[in-house]
Amino acid sequence: MKKFFLTLTLFCVAFSAAFAQNFLTKVPSNSSVVIKYAGDNFNKNVPMQKMDSYNFIKHNFFKMLQIDTLTSLQNIGVNFEQDTYQYITTEDSSLSFVTLLHLNNVSQFLQLIKGTYKAGSGTKTEKKDGFDFISVSPETYIGWNETVAIIVHTTYQNKKNYYDYLYRSDTVAVAATDSVKTIIEEHIAADSAKSFTPPKIVKDKKPTTQKNSTTKGKTTAKGKTPAKKAAPKKKYINENYESHIQDSIAEVKRELWEQQQEMLAKKKQQWVAEKIMSTTLSGSISSIENEISYKKIIDPAAHASIWINTESISKQYWNSMYSGAYYFLGTANSKIVKDTTDGYKSSVNIYFEKDKMRMDQKTYCADTKLSALGNAVMNSKQSQSLAGYVNPGNIGYFSVSINTEAMANYYYTVLKQYFSNLSYTSEYADMVDIYIDLLQIVIDEKGIADLMPGNYLFVMHDLKTKKVTYTDYDFDKEFNKKEVTKTKEELSPDFTFVMETKKDGFMEKIAHLPLKYAEKEKYNYKDKGGYYELAFEEGKYPISSLYFMVKDGKAIVTTSKEVVDMTLKNTGFAIDAVTKNSILNNNYSLQLSSKKLLEKLSTTLTTDVSKKISDYLKENLGDLKMESSLKDGMIQGTTTMSITGNHSNSLEFFFNMMDAINNIIEKEQQEKEKQVN
Repeated sequence: MKKFFLTLTLFCVAFSAAFAQNFLTKVPSNSSVVIKYAGDNFNKNVPMQKMDSYNFIKHNFFKMLQIDTLTSLQNIGVNFEQDTYQYITTEDSSLSFVTLLHLNNVSQFLQLIKGTYKAGSGTKTEKKDGFDFISVSPETYIGWNETVAIIVHTTYQNKKNYYDYLYRSDTVAVAATDSVKTIIEEHIAADSAKSFTPPKIVKDKKPTTQKNSTTKGKTTAKGKTPAKKAAPKKKYINENYESHIQDSIAEVKRELWEQQQEMLAKKKQQWVAEKIMSTTLSGSISSIENEISYKKIIDPAAHASIWINTESISKQYWNSMYSGAYYFLGTANSKIVKDTTDGYKSSVNIYFEKDKMRMDQKTYCADTKLSALGNAVMNSKQSQSLAGYVNPGNIGYFSVSINTEAMANYYYTVLKQYFSNLSYTSEYADMVDIYIDLLQIVIDEKGIADLMPGNYLFVMHDLKTKKVTYTDYDFDKEFNKKEVTKTKEELSPDFTFVMETKKDGFMEKIAHLPLKYAEKEKYNYKDKGGYYELAFEEGKYPISSLYFMVKDGKAIVTTSKEVVDMTLKNTGFAIDAVTKNSILNNNYSLQLSSKKLLEKLSTTLTTDVSKKISDYLKENLGDLKMESSLKDGMIQGTTTMSITGNHSNSLEFFFNMMDAINNIIEKEQQEKEKQVN
């Protein structure tokens, strides 16, 4: 657990740390995720003196790292003034998360590491070509020289399954077994102090047989003692014994196999970590810095940025999901899904401003055909009639406007690309294309688009509390169970979901259908003339009624009778100009009033700690807003979270918030300890 916390801690340190030289040149172009932290900007927003003043830094963060609380963050050997990079890459069948740090004091950094991994923990420093190296766990490794530290957390992704090996006798399985044996032998030879002792097979003692004795009891008509039937029993005991032995041997074989796989994985992981460190410090790599997609969507001026190769992430996911099929598919030495690098790349540029945190999202694709299909999905505009369902003073809403027909065509292309890149279907890509073309012919995209053109809106009008009854059980002195009816306060949401449709008749059939089964199934569903009501038993559910209606190209589900009446009269809420423009001019528009939501949720809080935390957030947390549309040929969006209260900027707000919540929890714990004592 301590080793895990070190990795997590170094990740957090990177949030404030920096890198003196341009380490972007050392981030490989085949990375699936690249994270940058602009140290200069971070240091200006939250200086180190301010960081040292936080209670949770001194008493939690430092305690976790076993650092004296008198120590300053400025004295742990890490430079906090330049840029830091982290990236994820998959090479040599290992998934690696790499952190690059600049050091300004090696001895202080070593004290940080060795303080966490004390002498006797089995860790030792090794001298490599140009850097020192330490293995702090089978998955985590640290390398450093006078100015640079590299942390690599890596996991080998190609571990073999014992039962795949057991039931395959082909050359793939034999080769895999031979390679495991070779690595085991090398491992044992390299470290003779460590011995590998396989589990012992404990054999059961053979059952003892009783000596012959005279059988007492009745005799047969001829006066002879009945014959004994001992032989079958002895045979059963022997068979049971042999079966037990075979099971024990099979279990030992499985345990040995798993130990071999663990040793193979550890050896591979360390080799990958050393390779990454050596290449970073002295090697030449193809850098992400020269990738068009990186330069196009990453802002160097951002306080922090995240770049994601969406296709590469998908590849890693599917390879992990289907890795167990390697043996059965005969692809033990190949990747199931290839990375063509032609797919979408996404980014988030983060800015910690005075009164808000701003995140700009961009999505870019170098493949012009795929990009055109994706952009066509955004060729849609929200209906004004849907915007009228957003009431003044609402808690939040989410508006979506996409081209459903274009989305269907986009997915046909993506499916073809995906199957052509699967190692076990790429040979039949032409046949797969025909099947997908047939699917496209059979499915009526225009019909789907008429049913659901792609305009949707969800509004949380309000959240109220409602008294609800429920059944509980009490027990008397004799532990006899007694049924008791109790009440409690639950949140009752008041919401509306509305979608545009060009198939009013079909949607009306769906809304009308439950009437036929209402009496038989014993639920209260009725036609109210222009709309349908599903009424719930009063006092048993947070919601009293759910209304369904189809009118003027809209299908609506709502808890609000006001919305039903408004729709019947062809009217709408008086929406403010800013909200209306956001909904009508963006494919995605979201707004959430954090303060209103917290006020509603706080009515159900029962502990003092949760109430105090809620009060703090209400005083300091502002509204959340998100907008996204097609700009400059790319899908672009902006998400902002405003802040209130006494904070220099939004980054300081996050640290202030963590410190405040930590102090509330610690104070509560101290008070409980006093009461106990």
